Amino acid sequence: MKLLHWLAIAALFSACAQVRQPQGGPKDTTPPQLLSAEPANGSTNFTARRIVLHFDERITLTKVRERLLISPPLDVAPDVSISGGKDVVINLRAPLQPDRTYTFNIGEVVSDLSESNPAQGLTYVISTGGHLDSLSVSGKVVDAATEKPAADVLVLLQIATDTGDVRSSPPQWFTRSDARGRFTVSNLPPGAKRIYALRDRNGNYRYDLPTEDIAFQAGTVEPGLGTSTTLRLFAAPSPTQFVSQAKVLPERGWQLAMARPAGDLELIALDRQGGILKWWPEWNAVRDTVVFWPSDTTLLTGSRFALLEGGVDIDTLVYRPSVDMPFYLTVTAGEDVAGVPFLRSSRPVGESDSAKAVLKMDSTTVPFLSTLDSMDRRTVHLTASAASKGTALVLYPGALKAEMGGTNDTTMLRLGQVDPKTLGKLAVELKADSVTVLQGPFILQLRNAADRVLRQARVDSLAATILWERLPAGSMSLRLVEDRNGDGRWTTGTFTPPQQPEQVMNLKDPVIVRAGWSVETNWVLGDQR
Repeated sequence: MKLLHWLAIAALFSACAQVRQPQGGPKDTTPPQLLSAEPANGSTNFTARRIVLHFDERITLTKVRERLLISPPLDVAPDVSISGGKDVVINLRAPLQPDRTYTFNIGEVVSDLSESNPAQGLTYVISTGGHLDSLSVSGKVVDAATEKPAADVLVLLQIATDTGDVRSSPPQWFTRSDARGRFTVSNLPPGAKRIYALRDRNGNYRYDLPTEDIAFQAGTVEPGLGTSTTLRLFAAPSPTQFVSQAKVLPERGWQLAMARPAGDLELIALDRQGGILKWWPEWNAVRDTVVFWPSDTTLLTGSRFALLEGGVDIDTLVYRPSVDMPFYLTVTAGEDVAGVPFLRSSRPVGESDSAKAVLKMDSTTVPFLSTLDSMDRRTVHLTASAASKGTALVLYPGALKAEMGGTNDTTMLRLGQVDPKTLGKLAVELKADSVTVLQGPFILQLRNAADRVLRQARVDSLAATILWERLPAGSMSLRLVEDRNGDGRWTTGTFTPPQQPEQVMNLKDPVIVRAGWSVETNWVLGDQR
């Protein structure tokens, strides 16, 4: 009994000694509040070398070097530390410039210790002169290709009369865009400014890397009440063309990713002798990736080829497969926008033989025709009547033969899988408002919930009406792309020479396509640009 008594006492003391997180009560969602500062926030004739910020709770600092934005920037970064758990101490390591207003953006640096709630939007402002500059510039940064908000992007301002630009000179004022792409650069003096947005990859506040995204406004901005601007962020095309990645696909297509959208590409054999080798290019929508399909793979491994663009040699490549080519073709079935069925092969097709295929409708064998696509060598079109619901197509070996060898295995495919009753129609009427002037041509895109292009149409001028049929039911979005150069796709901008990216406009509200219904949407283009 005595043993049990002493064990119980020991357990009691052990429990009392353990430090536990208090249970219950609402979760702390309030960020730390600035109670006071030394010198006071908004001070003028500032000469101190030490700043102390007093908060209402225990705090922590996060990524000070990355997130503490001081505008205009300091030549030497300050030392920042916590004192007494609730105070932030900023020790300036170099004198400030005379007659300048300085803004310390500290909201993303300081968080409460318990729940890491950041003090978003918190700034500390002082002036080394007799007054605080009070003007501002606000706006938003958007991705030029999608018009969606661009978050955590530097917004930089320079005096318009400076001889340098964002490539060579640091900014005088700057901030970062928030999660909605919004920004405000406050406490600015009067006078014209140049404004840029930059996704700064190396943290030096300059546009000096080819991988950095840039935005700029033509002309200048004048800070003042109500000054607002939209900056469209884009990745400039590479100044030189080259192959950024090359690989041989299992089906023996040679996939080349290019540094920028390409013109006409040509492969020239450097050490291959005898035989006739042809290549069929298969491009993606923006022409920065191509798959070259060979007509013959005999003795192709290890062969060297020169890649030419417009007759100019840009690279030398070696054809090296990494895995064995599958013996059989893979064949799938689909329907085009008119409901006509087609077959899609994993390799370019050289021959199709309808005699080695059987088409059955309700257990009845019926004749059909197959036709090779003249442009897309992996597509075989079928007779429109094959699209009837419940149609079965059996492909026996030899029904399709690939250009570089191989045939299909016995394959059963179901055609006419899409019931017309589950599809809808959409008519889009496009026009500009009474004060907006828009010049075509344009590309109107219908995009699905995954933001992939489901249909697109060329629009030469406004007003215009586009009708799409046989659409799957669901929520869609509409995007209108300005096609200034008429190449049928969105084109990015350039910093030198200054060229803005092509304009993109999104319809604010989704379009709901309903099965068995014809839906009409009126899109008036204007302020929502």
